[in-house]
Amino acid sequence: MELDSRFTVPASLEGLAALPTDHSRADWVTLQLSRTFIANARTALVSAGLSLPLTVYVLYGFVSTFWLLAWALAATAMSVYRYWIVKTYLRRHHQTSSVVLNQFFDRHRWTWPASSALWAGLMFLYLGRVPLTNQFVCMLVLVGMGALSSTLMSARLNCFRPYVSAMSLTSLGAVVASWYQNGQWGVQAFDIAMVVLILIFWSLLLSSGKRFHAMQRRGYELQYDNERLIASLREQTETALHAVSVKNSLLANAAHDLRQPVHALAFYADWLRNEPDVAAEVVPKILLATDSVNNLFNSLFDFAKIEAGTVQPHFAAVPVCELVNDMKVQFGPAALNRAIEFRQRVTAGYVWTDPLLIRRIVGNLVANAIRYTDQGGVLLSTRLRRGYMWIEVWDTGIGIAPEHQGQVFREFYKASSHQGTEDGFGLGLAIVQRLSNVLGHEVRLRSVPGRGTCMRIELALASAPQQAN
Repeated sequence: MELDSRFTVPASLEGLAALPTDHSRADWVTLQLSRTFIANARTALVSAGLSLPLTVYVLYGFVSTFWLLAWALAATAMSVYRYWIVKTYLRRHHQTSSVVLNQFFDRHRWTWPASSALWAGLMFLYLGRVPLTNQFVCMLVLVGMGALSSTLMSARLNCFRPYVSAMSLTSLGAVVASWYQNGQWGVQAFDIAMVVLILIFWSLLLSSGKRFHAMQRRGYELQYDNERLIASLREQTETALHAVSVKNSLLANAAHDLRQPVHALAFYADWLRNEPDVAAEVVPKILLATDSVNNLFNSLFDFAKIEAGTVQPHFAAVPVCELVNDMKVQFGPAALNRAIEFRQRVTAGYVWTDPLLIRRIVGNLVANAIRYTDQGGVLLSTRLRRGYMWIEVWDTGIGIAPEHQGQVFREFYKASSHQGTEDGFGLGLAIVQRLSNVLGHEVRLRSVPGRGTCMRIELALASAPQQAN
């Protein structure tokens, strides 16, 4: 088994910067608007909580104590309920989808117009019934709440618009009710001016809230797009850095593995120059070193083509008997030279794969098994299992330690016990793995140190090709 092959399937880089959530653009923007709304809702609750005792103090003694206290209790209960809504959102819904979030706000949307109507409804108690200074203070509180709503609540228009409309309509109702006092209608210019001002204020609140909402939405959309752009740039940068790192590693390891056969060539050439009569002994060694260099270049070219994605498979029904016979003819002499046995055990059938690429895959596995087997033998077998054809290469070599088994498919990886082997470049299994990925075949490894290794390829079965008449 080739222990000096180093390969990793290019791991998907996790350089993509995660946005604050994993939602789509629309979901994310809706979520941010809702967060803004809830954050501002807490501010609105605080302002309402401060305004409530002030309002009671200003009106106490001028209006019915019963109705004033009833209003204060109702306003307090509404504030407590709205506070519960905020806490529920923060606890359960701050990371949900926009659909669930909209359903949540739809269930509780009534509380905002109810709250504004409650505050505006206080006008029924004091309008035209208390001193003007007290009325002015109470109306100032109400106008302030309306003005704040355009900035604090505009993030969600479906809550903001009912809030403003309920406040305005209730105020209009209070003004109209004040016209009829003591059973008589008493419409004056001041009353008409109040109606006009309320209508203008209502319109201004709606238009300003709409503009604030558009600005907030556009701001979050730009933030989302910018973060996506930054994430994309970061991913591209990390991919480029990874490519440079792989290139540098490839060049460094290739230079290292070339050094030994090139030094051997220089040594034998110098020997041949000084002692021409040893040509018969030196020339085969020169050819062997030359073959070593050529094999490395061929492996590098294969590796580069796979990396570039230029390897295009051409699937066909391949007879496994023919494949095994080809391996026997090709690697039989190599096994004989190492004084090991190369056996074959074949289950007849056809597999669906690329005829040329599968030969390169199996050839690499057989060559590796022979290379690292010093005694015993190598078995190339095919068998049917679970509706697939398994092609297995067994050897009785040195095996692979568990700590190296997860690394041997990395390009130029060499197990520590075989650093510096003369005939291994660390690319064989890398090519096997990548070609298998191209073809969609699964490669599995089993190995026991000191006892041997088994490499298995799982291929889909194919029907025998039809013969032409």
